[in-house]
Amino acid sequence: MIFPRECFFILPLLTIAGANHGPEVHDINKRSAQESCAEISKPSTFTISNTQYIKVEGRDPIDPMLNSTTIAFEVVNNANGVTVGCSRINVMHDGKYPDDSKYWSDCQDLSLEVDGTSYPLTTNANFLWNEWKLSVNQSWNCGGATVRHISTVTLSPTCNETRSPYQYLNECSAPKVESPARSQ
Repeated sequence: MIFPRECFFILPLLTIAGANHGPEVHDINKRSAQESCAEISKPSTFTISNTQYIKVEGRDPIDPMLNSTTIAFEVVNNANGVTVGCSRINVMHDGKYPDDSKYWSDCQDLSLEVDGTSYPLTTNANFLWNEWKLSVNQSWNCGGATVRHISTVTLSPTCNETRSPYQYLNECSAPKVESPARSQ
């Protein structure tokens, strides 16, 4: 079966979208009766999972396509038990990818409930594309104090490259990994 060239761009993106089954929020109050802001403020680890990466570049001068690199993943802060979905994209401009190494992408903003009080939770991610280095920063205000956990891990992906006269495609996935978190 022959697919139009546009399908080769869309199909891998559906794979990335299908890998993330949405955020899962754990009810902190169900973990134990003594959970408090002080207990969940101690850094633990972040679990990074369902990591999917795709790089798509078109080479058709008559019908150019958007050249981009995308990564999507789930992150669990094991100190507070909250799962958040994150994604990041870098789009080629004037034949090269811009340096976005200092840019932090916003992930899903959720709430954290402790002792019957809901606290906004903010998660950001930074990804160094060529080094496969992922940093996650999560913060919330709990009991009058700002808590911030950060972690950096180098991913070890498995990739599959496909080339045609009109398109380059690199699809990767990385195994689940735990990374130590620290307070910032």
